[in-house]
Amino acid sequence: MSLEQHITLLAPEVLLLLGACATLLIGVTRAGSTGPWVSVVAFLVIAAALGVSLNARLPDAHVAAFGLWLTPLTQYVRWITLAVGLLLVLVNWHQPGDAERGEYVGMMLFSLLGVLLTASANDWVVLFLAIELVSVPTYVLIALSRLDGRASEAAVKYFFLGAMAAALLAYGVSFLYGVTGTTSIHLVADASVRAPLAEGGPVGGLALVGLLLVISGLAFKIAAVPLHVYAPDVYEGAASPVTGLLGFVPKLAGFVALIKVLWACDWQLPLSLQWVLWLVAAATMTYGNVLALLQRNVKRMLAYSSIAHSGYMLVALLAGPISGTGPLGDGVAALLFYIAVYGVMNLGAFAVLGAFQLRGQEIETLDDLGGLSQRAPVAVLGLAICVFSLMGLPPTAGFVGKLYVFGSAFSLDAAHPFRGPMIALAIIGVLNSAVGAAYYLRLVGAAYGTKVASEAEPAGGAPIRWGVALCSAAMLVVFAWPAGLTTQARSATTLVQQTNAQPEKRVTSAPTAAERRDGLSTRATSRVPAIHD
Repeated sequence: MSLEQHITLLAPEVLLLLGACATLLIGVTRAGSTGPWVSVVAFLVIAAALGVSLNARLPDAHVAAFGLWLTPLTQYVRWITLAVGLLLVLVNWHQPGDAERGEYVGMMLFSLLGVLLTASANDWVVLFLAIELVSVPTYVLIALSRLDGRASEAAVKYFFLGAMAAALLAYGVSFLYGVTGTTSIHLVADASVRAPLAEGGPVGGLALVGLLLVISGLAFKIAAVPLHVYAPDVYEGAASPVTGLLGFVPKLAGFVALIKVLWACDWQLPLSLQWVLWLVAAATMTYGNVLALLQRNVKRMLAYSSIAHSGYMLVALLAGPISGTGPLGDGVAALLFYIAVYGVMNLGAFAVLGAFQLRGQEIETLDDLGGLSQRAPVAVLGLAICVFSLMGLPPTAGFVGKLYVFGSAFSLDAAHPFRGPMIALAIIGVLNSAVGAAYYLRLVGAAYGTKVASEAEPAGGAPIRWGVALCSAAMLVVFAWPAGLTTQARSATTLVQQTNAQPEKRVTSAPTAAERRDGLSTRATSRVPAIHD
């Protein structure tokens, strides 16, 4: 393919790159620093990139070039990242100061670009750089989001711990390169290169160290135990709209990268590493929920909630691509469904906190929320819907997401050697969800239960209220019609299912829309895509 064709296929990424550069330039102009023009440009750029992504069609032969590989997973991540990106712009519309508006919005676009590149990365080095492109702008966003010392402290903590996680990731990648002799991820998935990664192989020990280091580095991005310690302080220190971004963008990039790592191993992890992930998942969900019970600061409570939700998603990741029968039988599809839902409901909860101020500061504690329903009943209804979705209560999308995630663990074949531990992990997850209901109900009860009306005043204007409304409405719509999102999630796992089924075979065409609708019954069990440079 020509350079022009490659650029056309990467149109959403190119638009975000140009948009980020444009907002930086507009921000230094007089008009850009005194009006909403930067936010308007960012919104239009993301909308244009989403429109291009929705209308784009992958070539019949999946294209790999420049360390990138465009797959159905790429398309799905583009859609949900850009859709939530529009909500992020609305929620953060009022946040930046006039002097820093261009830098603030530009960093948001660069971070979203990093997620898109993570989904396309076909090279360990490109994957590492894409993950860092997600992370580095968030350090700046935290520092710019507030003027008090807590934001600066949170940014410094996040930066230094992020640097440590980056070092772990880079060191792990160097081990995998040494073992396989290539930095190309799709070649690692070939049987000829995958053999050294197997437990008991000629260099199995070194490969295991490399995988453990890579997973440890990515555990920081998803706030999983034991690399979760930054989350409460960073979430509390950053402004609420930025915290909503932190709960979705790095987490999505981290889980997409983990999917690629496990895919490179054909989901045939050594038993010892499976037990490590099992323990991390159990500890993450339990630690997050138990510590959240002890909080009165809502942002810290939601930070520990974010840790717990990472544990739930690790259940689906560990279940892996079991079959092509839908999210209940496919852990990867369940994970992709759940993380999209989580990003919206988490953002909606933080958006409500950012939409009100008490004595010049955004509301943060349960006492600040007391009686807010009397002053802003519609906003508190949106908060309740998002919180009930985080709880996993019908009729919200969170209920469907948890059903898919825990159901994927029960869908393992009876002959699967890890079926018993996975069922136990799913039961632990269900029990943790019940524990989580206690603090989620406290949050809603604080807003509705106090007789004295809250003194909080509205802040942020119409855009953040539109953000709250769209987030809460999306939770009800996805519950009523989950098929729209589940179909796309299933389609995104096409290559994962195919590689897991018969990694030695290849095809030269992508599945058609009809085949995706029919469950990929033919292609998903017999073919794997060709790679064309």
